[in-house]
Parts: sequence; structure tokens; C-alpha cells
Amino acid sequence: MRKIIRALAVATAALGLAGAALAQGGWPAGKTVRVIVPFGAGTGLDVMARGFAERLAEQLKTAVVVENREGAGGTVGALAVAHAPADGYTLMFTAHAPFAVAPYLQSGAGYDPVNDFAPVAKVAQIPMVLITGANSRFRSLADVAAYAKANPGKLDYASSGIGTPSHLHMEVIKRELGVDIAAVPYKSTGQAMTDVIGGQLPLYMPSFPAALPQMKAGQVRGLAIGSAKRSPVMPDIPTLAELLKQPNLEAIVWYGFLAPKGTPPEIVERLHAEIAKAEAGPRMKELMDKVGAEAAPAAPREFAQQIQRDAEASRKLLASLGVKAEK
Repeated sequence: MRKIIRALAVATAALGLAGAALAQGGWPAGKTVRVIVPFGAGTGLDVMARGFAERLAEQLKTAVVVENREGAGGTVGALAVAHAPADGYTLMFTAHAPFAVAPYLQSGAGYDPVNDFAPVAKVAQIPMVLITGANSRFRSLADVAAYAKANPGKLDYASSGIGTPSHLHMEVIKRELGVDIAAVPYKSTGQAMTDVIGGQLPLYMPSFPAALPQMKAGQVRGLAIGSAKRSPVMPDIPTLAELLKQPNLEAIVWYGFLAPKGTPPEIVERLHAEIAKAEAGPRMKELMDKVGAEAAPAAPREFAQQIQRDAEASRKLLASLGVKAEK
């Protein structure tokens, strides 16, 4: 019996030492870490990914490379990460679409957004903003609601397509206001913005960074912003939470890091610590300001909870709109 107890004690100690070694220096062991971005090069997401890659390479003292795997609303890159070895050498830096939207728009996406990944760190978010042309009749969200109720079926808004943030968040606003406003799909933010400026359509809900130059130039007017607090850049624009009297209501796009399911918790924690350290530095702050992102760090557990909430909310919203996954 003593031999058995002694053997168990030795085995337990060995496991503990192995975990400690992994956490302290067994990873990354000089191997290259891949960061897959499921969207194209040159986007704000891609720019931030490369900024983080540079910082992480310096901190981990190993190569960290960014690989763009775009296609199918981000599901191509997400699937590659879901099927990658869970060893800490493959990560994904993504916006919320492959988790909160794309799997419910495309049947056979090939992964479960909640259960096939290990959330590592949420780092930032970008608010959406409801805008109207400078010459529009609308001066507030209340004006929009009043007109829509008095003129049912006569109000349209520009949408970047089914399931995009501009579409889904606008549908939430419609539901909360109890009004009917028809979506007019556009292939590009630029064309939608041009038509709103020109008065062809009265409403659009792009990302705050996409609309900021036009707001500063006085070409469009912000009616409501989706962040939890008013933007220090445009403090006169009220939040949706204020206007709709719902403190927890936000209209945002988040950015974050995830790893394949089964990645050792020691590596996940190490990665989270290194990412948090990089984000706290002045270079990442400058880069985030440049792309219009707000720092919004969250640890793995908190990030996982947000992914689950967002995925469920999007699934229910798309179902309520009668949107079915494409085959």
C-alpha cells in the first residue's frame, strides 16, 4: 500500500511539474505561432492583428505570423482554426461575425461557435452609429420613430446585407421602437454612405469609424451610438441605451483572440496575460485609436460568456426575421 501511495504521489508531483514547466517556459519553445484572420488584408481587424503579432513576438521571443483566410463570412478561417492542433501554435484574431452570425446564415459551416473554440481574450470593440444626411428631416431617434409610425411602410434604411451588423442592429432598433422600416441592401459601405449623404436614403447604421469622417465634415448627422457610453470624439451623440432606456443595450462589433478547443489551460492563461500586456502598451493604444476601436479587454471566461450570449441572441433574431441558413 505504501508503494502505491508513494507512486501516486510521485505521479501527481510529476503532473504538477509538467504543468508548471508548460506555463513557465515549455511553450512556445521557439516555434512559430500562427494568427489566422478570417477576413482580408488591410481591414482594421487585420491591422490590429499585425500590431498584436509584433508585440507578442517581442514578448514571447518567437515568430508570430498573421495569415489571412477570408471567405464565406469568416467561416473559412474559423473552420481552419477549429480543426487545427490544440497546442497553442494556432490562434484566430477575429471580429464577432464568424461566431455570432455566419454559422446561422450558412448551413454546414462545419463548426460550433460556442463549443469548438477556447476563448483567449477579447481586446476591443467598435460601436455602430445610426446616421442620417445633414439635410435630413430627422434630428433625433424620436423623430425617426414618430415619422415611421405616422407613415407606415414609407421609410427605408441602407443595409450592408443580411446578417451584417448594420442589418441586425437596425432590426433591434426597429423592434424596440415598434416601427416598420424597410432594409435596402448595398454591396459596399461607400455606396450606402454616398446615398445617405445625397438624400436617396435617410438612414444607415455603419461602424463609428466608417462614419466619423463624414460626421466631422458635417455631411451626416449621428442620431445614436451603440457604445455603453457616449464617445469622447462625438459627445453630443446619445447612446441607444439612453434613448431606449435599456442600460445593457449595445450595438457593437467585438475583436478577440481564440484558440482551438482543448488548448491547455496553462497556455490559454499565458496567452491571455501576454495579450493583455501588449494591449496595455502605448503602441497598441495608438493603433487602436487609429482604426477607431475602443479597448474592451476581457478574460477567457468572460469572453466565452459573451460569445454564448451573442450567438444565442443572433440565432433568435435571425429566426424571428425568417432568415434561414443558405444550403
